[in-house]
Amino acid sequence: MKIRFALILLMFSLSAAFAQDEPIETDRPDQTETVATVPKGMFQVESGFTHRQAERNGRELILPETLWKYGVNDRLELRLITEFEFNKYGDSLAQGLEPVDIGIKVNLWKEQGILPEISVIVTMKLPKVASKDLAVDYVAPEIRFLFQNTITDDIDLGYNLSADWDGTSPNPIFEYTLSPNFKLNDEFSAYAEAYGYLPQQQHATHWVDGGFKYLITKNIQVDISGGYELTSHNHFHSYYESLGFSLRI
Repeated sequence: MKIRFALILLMFSLSAAFAQDEPIETDRPDQTETVATVPKGMFQVESGFTHRQAERNGRELILPETLWKYGVNDRLELRLITEFEFNKYGDSLAQGLEPVDIGIKVNLWKEQGILPEISVIVTMKLPKVASKDLAVDYVAPEIRFLFQNTITDDIDLGYNLSADWDGTSPNPIFEYTLSPNFKLNDEFSAYAEAYGYLPQQQHATHWVDGGFKYLITKNIQVDISGGYELTSHNHFHSYYESLGFSLRI
């Protein structure tokens, strides 16, 4: 056991030694995806565990959601999302693998003055690459535009606009996010965020959330976050808590 532990520490040390100087940049834990792409030739794994109380008698556990990324070049990354869920609403239970999500992120434009840095994510959920309980009927694409402005050396502002389909309806769901990020020191950072979903056939939902990130090394990060729904369903406000771990090698 001691030898195995030593080998794991050595692996992390080597990954840190050969990684680029810039610290890891992640899409989690907020809903605002970063404009940054994974450096060329590097893998990045972002994984999190989430509890969401969606209704008084309904909860969702994500155990875990993992984003797998690979840097093809300085502006392009490949993306794969796997998500295992346990959903219980009253007497109804659904559990297993959500439809697998594949896609790319492309960095389109570097920040110039007041003009933000811009990237785009294009993904597609594969409807049948999922557990029976959670499979959907149709391919579910998403297109998301990512923007970021530098405010000061320690503060930046990220915001996204997206349209995605859930695999059950031909109508898209529009989403917005707005998230200022604060660098507290070389290891700690914090964020606050407002975001919302605007479906065409249902009521819009609006949320606030916030959290902290801690860099263990330039290639290893942990995070904690939580969110609260401002809108309500049957006089109940949904909320969630999440813990995460990210690694770049």
